Amino acid sequence: MSANALLIAFCLSWIFLCGRMWWTMDRRNVWQRHAVAVAAGLGAGIFYLVGSVLISANAARAKAVPVEPTSESIHIQTRP
Repeated sequence: MSANALLIAFCLSWIFLCGRMWWTMDRRNVWQRHAVAVAAGLGAGIFYLVGSVLISANAARAKAVPVEPTSESIHIQTRP
């Protein structure tokens, strides 16, 4: 699986976990249910943003190739 698919699966599992908590709460706890619903949306969004930043940073670091020195770039200094 690609990293993006794993990230989306993690965000969906967070939403389903919060939805399960929301479903088990009593209907009289309106503000508590609202807080869990907001936490589900904001949490999944923040997880996705942070995860996509980390994935792109890791991909950029993996693509970096060290440059081999050439004879023109090597300078030797002698001691006086």
